[in-house]
Amino acid sequence: MKKFLIYSDKILTSITYAAYVVLLVYVVVRFGFGKEILKALLIPATGFALETFIRDRLNFERPYERTGVPPLIPKQTKGHSFPSRHAFSVTMIAMMYVFYLPYLGIVMLCVAAFLCVVRVKGGVHFVRDVIAGAALAAGYAVIFMLVFFLDMGRRFC
Repeated sequence: MKKFLIYSDKILTSITYAAYVVLLVYVVVRFGFGKEILKALLIPATGFALETFIRDRLNFERPYERTGVPPLIPKQTKGHSFPSRHAFSVTMIAMMYVFYLPYLGIVMLCVAAFLCVVRVKGGVHFVRDVIAGAALAAGYAVIFMLVFFLDMGRRFC
């Protein structure tokens, strides 16, 4: 079980970041170097900055700090558990996919859910951490998609 969680964590994280690069390439090929690539870069980046700010200010303990039980996924970080950065990042990337390539967005949301489970089962986050990270990313993405993507409303008709 420990090896499964460690490998799942690494593989899902790698898949997520590779998928984001693929999405950026898709946006450039489809829309060129303009507003769309800026949106695809800035919405996740500013959300990540907000998530990091919140996480640093709250500085919640991790499960292994509170319980003394070593995590199955190797981790020695103290604090900074809430909201989960992994959950935020994978959900944010999935949400970007939902807008640009909806069917792949559904697949990416499944990847996000699985990674959240792995992070909790691996003992590096509480359930509240991954739910908060995923909810923050989804909410932030939806708000900024509605604000900045309205000029592309024709896609929804």
